[in-house]
Amino acid sequence: MLVPRRQKMAPSALCLVQRPSDCLKPMCKTNRLGKATLLTRQQLELFLANLPVKYALLAELMYFTAGRVNEITTLRVRNINIKDALLTIEKSSTKTKETRQVPLPKHLLGNLESWIKDNMLNSDDFIFFTDSRNTKVKKGEKSVSTQSVDKYFRKTFDWVGINGASTHSFRRTRLTQLHIDEGWSLREIMDISGHSSIVSLQQYLDTDKKQTFNKYRELLQKEDA
Repeated sequence: MLVPRRQKMAPSALCLVQRPSDCLKPMCKTNRLGKATLLTRQQLELFLANLPVKYALLAELMYFTAGRVNEITTLRVRNINIKDALLTIEKSSTKTKETRQVPLPKHLLGNLESWIKDNMLNSDDFIFFTDSRNTKVKKGEKSVSTQSVDKYFRKTFDWVGINGASTHSFRRTRLTQLHIDEGWSLREIMDISGHSSIVSLQQYLDTDKKQTFNKYRELLQKEDA
């Protein structure tokens, strides 16, 4: 059983709205289409509320930056530009081997500042460090492993009853929101996601086929008028 152990932080943009279901279903990695499940706002809120502070911050960064798990776990303190509210993801951790920057929301920036200060991290320290008692490394010297994050997130998704979700769900959810809900073009989204091609980006996005057909019928009717 996972029990929230969150430190006092500024209110998140994603706040707790409900409690975990008492009836939990087995969780699989992806949905029936072979893709990580998209998360609703309520599911995101519920998931974050059941994480300790380090993993909650990590999850929010993955969501708001649409970052891959390896990109976020290997972030160092120097990658956060407090003044301009920008996060720099260095090319050494990106899939395309190109550095990119993503703006950060104010509340998350403040929570990251508090985390860094509370743990007395230096510029070159990893923000999300391993705190295993079996290692002799100092705080901030070694990043938490992607395997540890994946395992912890899966247990939490299972605990709150969200099926088919994984660490990839945050990236897919955010990018789909930008495209469907906010109407961003694929080219615009690529600046945030860091995809090297539109084809690879399209594989991430979910669309409502019924809604697409209705929009096309409206266009046809307009042209026939």
